[in-house]
Amino acid sequence: MKLAAEKNLNKFAFPLFSIKGRKIVNPCSASHSTFGIQLDRGEFGPKNWLVMDILGTLIIHTGYNFRNGKAEFVHKIPTQNDPRVKNASGQNISYKLLTYLANNMTSEGIIPEDFYQEDTDLHYIDPQHRRIKKVRSLAFTDSYLKEQIPFLAKYSSNQLHEMIRKTAECSVRMSFPVRFFDGNQYQNFPFNNYKVPCRFFTLLPVVNSKVSSDGHILERRYTVKFDTFLGYFYFQNCISCYVDLVPDKFYLMSEYAQLFYRMLVLPYFNNVKNPAGIEEVRKRLVLKTKDTYIVRKVVRRILDELEADSFIREPKGERLNGEYSYAYTKNLWKEINKKLKMPSVSDLVYLEYSFGFFWKTQVLICKNSGSDLVLDILTLCF
Repeated sequence: MKLAAEKNLNKFAFPLFSIKGRKIVNPCSASHSTFGIQLDRGEFGPKNWLVMDILGTLIIHTGYNFRNGKAEFVHKIPTQNDPRVKNASGQNISYKLLTYLANNMTSEGIIPEDFYQEDTDLHYIDPQHRRIKKVRSLAFTDSYLKEQIPFLAKYSSNQLHEMIRKTAECSVRMSFPVRFFDGNQYQNFPFNNYKVPCRFFTLLPVVNSKVSSDGHILERRYTVKFDTFLGYFYFQNCISCYVDLVPDKFYLMSEYAQLFYRMLVLPYFNNVKNPAGIEEVRKRLVLKTKDTYIVRKVVRRILDELEADSFIREPKGERLNGEYSYAYTKNLWKEINKKLKMPSVSDLVYLEYSFGFFWKTQVLICKNSGSDLVLDILTLCF
């Protein structure tokens, strides 16, 4: 199972979320180099990123793999070179229209309907386009998501609702370039909403679609509308397949291993990241401590975990120009998938759901014999 992680969200967002019970106080911000983020409302962390990955993957499969009345995640995610992707990416969009949109942001961060309605006429902005793409919505249930993405079985309907609700409430200011095909090549429009806070999508009223006899909600139906500027451009980038693929085992790693991989491994080309300085790592992960020794220990644990799960290889720390730096090689997709992740308690819960087993005991001993994983003790009850 693969999910699509939109490239610019990984590259330009920062994690600002509650850790160990310490609540986020809005507004809060983080920055590095020439870009940054301000969180005016809510929080944004690994679970919110997961929600955005789910929505991005659903956008792509709905656009290109809609079969038998639904989008099926088992099918291949197309690349940017697919003619269908180029056609969808280039419809009703141009540098002139994007400039007009960026210069006419509403204070609510919502795209005005008269920019995309059928009777809209923006010929005076760009003679080649009468209007921009229509705002799109997605409707789905949490049961459908669990069917398409099996590892979500570890979350209850209440937990998924909380994750989606909190992501919808998140209001940010950030840099978010827009990807589109101009008929000859892909362009990146340098959009940012630093002046106007914006949400990633609008969550319409949630429907309790299945309720047990004792009143417990078993399933919820969601409708997500990408009518905000950030949401609209997120949809545009996903329909342009401007994404990196991540396997389901990625979401079983620790939160900081996920964040490090998203921000300091995935965005870079040729599979190699130039050495990342310890100050860059601290700022990207928004580590509050100034203690270099503690940061080095955190980074070492992260790199060990990423290497153990085959996401990177050859990690090393070195001192360059008086600063601690870290180098590593990003593994290719086939290398990431060639090793089986060592089962953890969360893996056992996932297997229990997926295969209908009832675990009589969770005693599990694993040995790594070459490339084989030997399970010595595993008691099952059918």
